[in-house]
Amino acid sequence: MTGIAALRAGARSAPAEAESGWIFDLQRFAVHDGPGIRSLLFVKGCPLRCPWCANPESQASAPELLLDAERCVACGGCARACENGAVSQANGALRFLRERCLACGRCAETCGAEARVRAGRSIAADAAVAELLRDELFFQNSGGGVTLGGGEPLAQPAFAAAVLRRCRERAIHTAVETCGQVPWESVEAILPWTSLFLFDLKHIDAVRHREATGGDLAAILATLDRLAGRAPVIVRIPVIPGFNDAPETIGAIGARAARAGVREIHLLPYHSLAESKYRRLGRTYPFGGRLPIPPDRLEAMRATLAAAGLAVAVGG
Repeated sequence: MTGIAALRAGARSAPAEAESGWIFDLQRFAVHDGPGIRSLLFVKGCPLRCPWCANPESQASAPELLLDAERCVACGGCARACENGAVSQANGALRFLRERCLACGRCAETCGAEARVRAGRSIAADAAVAELLRDELFFQNSGGGVTLGGGEPLAQPAFAAAVLRRCRERAIHTAVETCGQVPWESVEAILPWTSLFLFDLKHIDAVRHREATGGDLAAILATLDRLAGRAPVIVRIPVIPGFNDAPETIGAIGARAARAGVREIHLLPYHSLAESKYRRLGRTYPFGGRLPIPPDRLEAMRATLAAAGLAVAVGG
């Protein structure tokens, strides 16, 4: 392998350290991803391709470049920094060939306007925990802790386990957001170090689920059944217009979660806040033009699930 292909393969390879991983963000003072005030570490990589995904930059396991053309001031620094021929400048105009971009980040480092951002960086587990522990006092005072999100944190099980173990050794509450489309061995790797699982359940019809997300609903439900008997689990339903917002669908998802032993469900209302991210990644947002679910319909869903004996919240 030579040339661009070799460089691209190198840029997308896993970090060398055994307990290192790829992340793309760290959000502090999160209040919707587990109890109390939390720090949320976003891990790269996901086996699903949900068209409503709020973090499309999380899906690929390797770094990607986000370009906001509206912020670009055409200074030309990116063209001078790029060594792969992905950015060029002629007559004051910049040209970007995304297919040549290795997301090395050199152009982003030179961009004072922050028009170019590299989504993804390698970090050792010790370094990640050191960043997270800056908020330890807030965890203690609020009953909060650390949440691993993504993407799918269990796409990098060794890294996830290393971060979670270090947090639990300091008696910090830990939560993991998961889509469930992961090998059971990856779940077992983090079970001793995870205080709470936030488990997404998107539909109850296997065909609709696969058409929309590419996922195997039977495998996801099998993981839920095994997990709910061994650890605290909250099922979260992203309520998506035109996909799963029919009352009977929401009710069926709740009933299936209850059969697995789950007693708490969170309804996550659809929003289109990620639309600009798709544009910056050079992609088309598949759900353009869809409106949020009206509050009265969300309340009716909440009431239906609550009447079935489930503890229900709207939002995380």
